Amino acid sequence: MKRSAILIMMMLASLAQAQKVDTIRMGHRFKQFKNLELGTVTDVVYNEVGGKLNASIKKRTTEIVSINGSEFVKITHEWNSPNEQWSGKFEYLCEPFTMKPVQHIRETKMQGLEAFSFSKNSISGLDSAQNNEQESFQLELVEPTYNWEVDLETYSLLPMSEGKTFVMNFYHPGSPTPPAFYTLKIEESEKLTLANGETLDCWVIFTDYGGTQPTRFWYTKKGQNFVKMEGQYNQVKIYKTRLY
Repeated sequence: MKRSAILIMMMLASLAQAQKVDTIRMGHRFKQFKNLELGTVTDVVYNEVGGKLNASIKKRTTEIVSINGSEFVKITHEWNSPNEQWSGKFEYLCEPFTMKPVQHIRETKMQGLEAFSFSKNSISGLDSAQNNEQESFQLELVEPTYNWEVDLETYSLLPMSEGKTFVMNFYHPGSPTPPAFYTLKIEESEKLTLANGETLDCWVIFTDYGGTQPTRFWYTKKGQNFVKMEGQYNQVKIYKTRLY
C-alpha cells in the first residue's frame, strides 16, 4: 500500500513537472506584451578569449509605429566596435502581441546590406531593398519561426516563474543553421546589486542552444526587463550587460 502511494506521488510530481513545459509557437499572443520595453536602452556587449576582451556598445530602440494604417513593433539595434568591421545596425518589423516577423534589414561593414521578407511558409530576400546581398535568399519553412536577433525582446514577454520551461522555434535570418526548437528554463531567482547600490530582484533563464553554448539571462521580476547575459561558446566567454 505504501509503495503504491509513493508511486502515485512520483507520477503526480512527474506530471506536474511536465505541465510546466510550454511549447510556444509563432502566432501565440503574449499576454505579457505590456512587458515589451519601449524606448532606447544601451548594452555593453563583450567577449573574452585567452584573457583578452573585445567589446562594443549596442543601442536597442523599440517603438510602436503605424505603416499604411497598420501597427507594427519596430526594433532597431545599432552597435559600434573599435573594429569597424564588427559595427552595424538593423531595423526589424514584427506584429504586435505575437512578434511575428514581417521584415528585417541588416547592414554591417563586413557583410553589407542584407534584407529579408517573412511569410507564413518562407523567408526570402527583400526585393525592394537596393544592393541587397541576400536578394536571392529563399528558405521554405516547416512552420513560422521567431527571430534570434531580437531574443532579448522576445524573452521579456514570457510568463516567467521558477521552474517553468519553454520550447520555442528560432532562426537567425540568412544563417545556414536551419530553424530549430530550443529550450529555455527559468532556473531560479537571484538578487543583483548594481554599481549604484540598487538591488534588482531577477529571474534567471538558462538555455544551451541545443548543447553548444550554455548561457544565462537575467530579467527583472518587475516588468521583466533584460539586465545581463553570460554565456560560453567553446573557449569564448560572451557577456551582455545593460547600462543603467
